[in-house]
Amino acid sequence: MANYARLRLETGATLASDETIQMDAIEVAAGESTGPRRHPGSDLGVLFYDGRGEIQSADRTFPFVGPRHAFVSAGTIFEIRCTGNSPLKMAYALCPDGPTEPVGEHAPKATAGGATLLGISQFDRFPDSGLVRGGMFFLEPGVESQYHSHDGAPEVFVFLQGTCDCTTENETVRVGPGEVVYVAPEMKHRLANVGKDRLVVWLTVTPNVTPSHTFYDRQLDGTWLRKTPRLDGKPVLPPTP
Repeated sequence: MANYARLRLETGATLASDETIQMDAIEVAAGESTGPRRHPGSDLGVLFYDGRGEIQSADRTFPFVGPRHAFVSAGTIFEIRCTGNSPLKMAYALCPDGPTEPVGEHAPKATAGGATLLGISQFDRFPDSGLVRGGMFFLEPGVESQYHSHDGAPEVFVFLQGTCDCTTENETVRVGPGEVVYVAPEMKHRLANVGKDRLVVWLTVTPNVTPSHTFYDRQLDGTWLRKTPRLDGKPVLPPTP
């Protein structure tokens, strides 16, 4: 995938595709289901952005009305059903991309891990995982995030509410609800809430590396100098725009 991409959140769209993540906008028709399935080598982050449904894992069923989001740990048997009268629409992110295995039936009893249904009105994040870090992010009007990047990990933003100026390597675009931005690994970026409403964003970073963020100091010549130690053994770049 390109180093930077701006897309629409609409059924059939590929929202992110690289060696760390495969995120697609898909839907389940009214009264239909994915059937019991599992992703043996991939965590799943899923944003239900429109519709009514439920997610089942073993003997536990979690009903919801979108927008909501969920996390399913690798190897967990689960099923997503549409329980409304219109399609259940979702951003379905495999971290990393991997096979989907249909399964005949659910496990008899839930165990550690499994499926977790999360809200969107507070800082609900995925359970701790080395494969993905993600969940909800908010900015109040007039507030902007620090300029930062992620070592070896792309970040995907799905905008649900508000108006945002998204800056990547000093190029700024204005985005709003229903838009998706993919930012490649190492690429500096920040979000600024330029609207009157709270900015509500669902995001993923894959994999969940340490340190989680790389921050920079602005130099007199306008370039940015990395100030976060690099722990993966790769060379540290000189100050860049």
